Amino acid sequence: MSLRLQRLRTVAELDGLKDTWQALECIEGGPSIFQSWIWNRLWCAEVLPQRKHATLDVRVVEDGAGRTLAILPLFTEWLAGPMTWITQFLGHRMSYHNDMLLLEPANPELADAVVQLLLDDIGASTILHLRELVEDSLVTQALLACGAAEPQVPRVSLPAPLALAAPGKRLGRLGRKSKHNHLHQLQRHFTVEIRSFLGSDFPSAFDELMRLHRKRFASQHRATQLVGADLRFLRRATAASSPPFVVTQLLADGVAIAAELEAYDRGRCFAVQKGFDPAFARFSPARILFAEILRRSFEELGCHLMDLGVGFEEYKYEGSPTVGMNYRCCYGGKSNYAKSVSVLYRVALRALVHWQARRTGKSGGLDVKLNDW
Repeated sequence: MSLRLQRLRTVAELDGLKDTWQALECIEGGPSIFQSWIWNRLWCAEVLPQRKHATLDVRVVEDGAGRTLAILPLFTEWLAGPMTWITQFLGHRMSYHNDMLLLEPANPELADAVVQLLLDDIGASTILHLRELVEDSLVTQALLACGAAEPQVPRVSLPAPLALAAPGKRLGRLGRKSKHNHLHQLQRHFTVEIRSFLGSDFPSAFDELMRLHRKRFASQHRATQLVGADLRFLRRATAASSPPFVVTQLLADGVAIAAELEAYDRGRCFAVQKGFDPAFARFSPARILFAEILRRSFEELGCHLMDLGVGFEEYKYEGSPTVGMNYRCCYGGKSNYAKSVSVLYRVALRALVHWQARRTGKSGGLDVKLNDW
């Protein structure tokens, strides 16, 4: 397969790619909404300028006739001064699924060729650090096959129940009992309502979600990372794409006491962000709201999967979930320094994930793939 690679370094060059990008993101079997033009272009507008030593480094793979076969949405920045560089996905730390855009998403030969072209193009003093690589992507599988990727962290999801009339069964027996008990207690004291907000109603609902998010973190004496440019980006990108981004609120006497941001894409519901008022913690408002979102996703919207994201939080493991894996590529260039730093990255990140698994009791069966390291 004869391929050539172009690198886009400026926003003007990136904007010239808009039509081609949008065509690739709409292909059947293609990547998630986190690879959409809107998502990545707004990240470049809001977040990239705040990273002092970062530059666009988007790659476009073409065949001999000039037809675009793949887009690799990347940026590069200093790692420790100009001596070493690190290349990562656009949407860094803000995208919940990361992937490349391929003209033929089901073509393993194309994925293999694109991955090899990318690895060959890495500078001698550059580290390629790609996170949140999705398990079912052919690009991820190609990186694994050539030894350039490894497990990152478990990804938890709830498949649609066989009996769609009873989607609440995915909560598990104890989860269903707890949800009903807390809902009845809440209804004794308040008029309870659950509402979804999208389109023109979305921005104000997003702001209410973030108010509850900050309240929850403050009650735990923690600081949220959703501030500044990251928060501006998330607000703009989700509002510009609503739907499929939706905010769902649980209200007591007309006041929001819990809210969740979810995204609906290709038959999946992504649980993106949530918040609740700690003053109502005894009613478990987040659990009540999640149960309703789960029911609506399966029963009304026909989703086949609720994607709970990565991590070890206990609520994600109720209801017999499917535990998959996100992967990470940490691949050093030819210089000894870049290779050494990439090895240190891998060792440190492995240790962190194993510590989290032990701390939360999720070692063993639930994250069996971690034991393959």
